[in-house]
Amino acid sequence: MNNVRHNWFRVSRSIIWLVIFFVSQCAHLHPPSTQIQSPSSETAKRAYDSRALEHFTAGENFSLQGNYPMAILEYQDALQYDTTSATIYLSLGKAYLNLGKFERGLAALEKAIQRDPNDSEAREIFAQVLFLSGRAQEAAPHYEFLARQQPDNLEVLYQLAATYLQTRNFEKALPVYDQIYKRDTTQVQALEKAADVAIMLRDGKRAIGYYDQLLRKDPDNEKYLRNRADLAAIMEDLPTAIAIYKRLMMMQSEKVEIREELGELLSRSDNQVEAESFLKLLIESYPEREASYINLAYLYLRQQKYPVALAFLDSATQKYPRQPAFRVMQGLVFNTLKRYPEAEQALTAALELQPANIQAQHILANVWDVLGKYQLSDSMYNHIIKNNADDIVALNNYAYSLAVRGVRLKEALQMVEKALRQEPENASYLDTKGWVLFKMGKLNEAQKYIQKALKIESKNAEVLEHMGDIFKAMGKSAQARQYYRQALTIDPENNRLKQKIAP
Repeated sequence: MNNVRHNWFRVSRSIIWLVIFFVSQCAHLHPPSTQIQSPSSETAKRAYDSRALEHFTAGENFSLQGNYPMAILEYQDALQYDTTSATIYLSLGKAYLNLGKFERGLAALEKAIQRDPNDSEAREIFAQVLFLSGRAQEAAPHYEFLARQQPDNLEVLYQLAATYLQTRNFEKALPVYDQIYKRDTTQVQALEKAADVAIMLRDGKRAIGYYDQLLRKDPDNEKYLRNRADLAAIMEDLPTAIAIYKRLMMMQSEKVEIREELGELLSRSDNQVEAESFLKLLIESYPEREASYINLAYLYLRQQKYPVALAFLDSATQKYPRQPAFRVMQGLVFNTLKRYPEAEQALTAALELQPANIQAQHILANVWDVLGKYQLSDSMYNHIIKNNADDIVALNNYAYSLAVRGVRLKEALQMVEKALRQEPENASYLDTKGWVLFKMGKLNEAQKYIQKALKIESKNAEVLEHMGDIFKAMGKSAQARQYYRQALTIDPENNRLKQKIAP
C-alpha cells in the first residue's frame, strides 16, 4: 500500500500535550464507584482525576522509553481511577501490541472503541491487527467505518480494498479502487489493481476499460500494452491484439518473445497467409527456438492441411525430440484421419515425455475407446477425473463410452448430468444423456434430450443417427429412415448409415 505507516503503535505525543489533552478531557476521567472509598465531593473527584492523569503520564513516559511492561502497569493503575477513558485504553492496547501480546492489545483497543466509537486511531490500529492476523472479515467493518469517516484518506481506502481482496469479495474491492483514483488521478496503482480485480472477476470488458485508461496516461508502457493485447485475445478480438503486438514489435524490435507472441496470434487469426509467411520467416531467423514451430504446426492443423502438417511435425520432432507438443499434434492429426494405431503411438510417446499432459490424455482415452481397448480407456478416464473431478469433457466422453457399451449406465448418467449442470446447453452432453437414457430403455426421455441437442446442432450426423435409432426402437420406421437419410447427406461415407437405410 502507498505510504503505509510502519510505527502504528509507537507513542509520539509530548508530555506537555498530554497535560493539555487531559485538562480538556477531564470530564472523561472519573473513578469506578465500587473500587474507591471516597466522599462524593467535587474536591475528591478532582483528586481522582489527578491520580489517573499521574499514572497515565507516567505510562506515556515509559512508553517513550520503550519500557512497555512498566507502561502497562501505569496504565492499569490509571484505569483504577478512570475506566471510561478511551485514551487510556488506546495507550494500553498499543503497549500490549509492542510487547507482542496481540489478544490483550485487541481487547484494550476494543474497549477504547466502545468508549469512543469515533476514535479513528484506535479503530485503525484495531483493524490493522485483525487484518495482519488473518481476520480480514472482522477488520472489514472497521475499515468501512473509517472510510465513511475519512473519505479522502487514501491509506484507509487502500486497506479497505485489501481487506476485501483477502476475503475474496472482489465486487466490493473494485469500486474502492475506483474511488481512490477519482480522488487522486496520480494513483495509477489503484487503476492497476482495479484491472487485476476485474480479471479475477472474469470481467474482460471492465479490465479492458481500466487498461485503456492506463494507456492514455502512459501510451508506451510495455506491460500495459501486453496486458491489453492479451485481454483482447481472450475476448476473441484478435485484430486488436495483433495490432498491439505489431506496435510492440516496432518498439522492442530486439525482443524475439514479442515476435513469437505475434506469430501465435496470427496463427489463430483469419490472416492465414500472413501468418504462414511470418512464421516461416521467424523460423528462418531463429531456427533454435521452438515456439514458431509449434505455432506453424498449429496453423497447418487449422487449415486442415494434414499431409503438410504431418511432414512438418515429423521434421520438428526430429529437431526437438523432447518437445511433447509435436507428438500431441501428431496424435491429433492421426486421430482425425482415423489412423488410430499411429495416433496411439504418438500420444503414448507424448505422455512418456510429459505424463500430466491433459490434452494427450483426453485424445488417447478416445483412441483406446475406438480401438476397443476399454480397460485402458476406462483407466485413463478414471485417472483424469480423479485429478479433476470437474473435467466435464472427460465426464461426458466416459459416459458416452459406457453408454455405447451398455454398461454401468447409472454411473454414466450421473457423470453426464454433472457435465450438464455446468453446461446445460451443450449439444454433445445433451446427446450423451439421451443416448444413456436410450440404452436404459427410457425412449421418451431419450427422445426429449436428442431433440434438444438437434435444436442446438442440427447438422450433426451422429445426433441425427441417434434420433433415427430412437424412432426405430419405437417402431416408427419411416421417421427413422428420414433421420438416417439426413445423417447420410452430412456423412456420405458412413457405411453403418447405409446399412440402416438399405431395404
